[in-house]
Amino acid sequence: MEYLISLGHRHIGYIGETDNETRYSGYRDTLEKHLLPHGPAYVSSVPQTSGGGLKGALQLLERQPLITAVFCSNDVTAIGAMRAIRDKGLKIPKDISVISIDDIDTAQYLSPMLTTIHVPIEEMGQMTAKILIDRITGGHTLPMKIFLPFYLCQRESCAPPRPDSSGG
Repeated sequence: MEYLISLGHRHIGYIGETDNETRYSGYRDTLEKHLLPHGPAYVSSVPQTSGGGLKGALQLLERQPLITAVFCSNDVTAIGAMRAIRDKGLKIPKDISVISIDDIDTAQYLSPMLTTIHVPIEEMGQMTAKILIDRITGGHTLPMKIFLPFYLCQRESCAPPRPDSSGG
């Protein structure tokens, strides 16, 4: 979200699940922090699937014409959203930017390549297995908090909003 805002986007939609979803909370909290518009017209609560992304993007484009960027709750949802945006005759990122989270392998092969947050899934699995084995064999029971690195993969699906858009 901070990346989209740094590019100049002021009308950012959300596509994905919203109930007990930390990604949605982060979206909402960031917009509130920057005093940017948000609310039901900017949100499509849909399953985190490509079909959900397609449906959610179509809903947002119909409900909120000011949107210049969308944050999708995961890459699979973003793939569906990108299809819907193209089907409406809009260009990514010229007309609307798309960003998501997960950095699945397919993200770098889309056209345009998807800007996404890399989440270290493999490392999380390895660390979980090590902790579980340690707890079973060593009897350790203390709670642990582990931080793994994540980073923004800046690719082709995000750009500043068009000067003639209502994004400013």
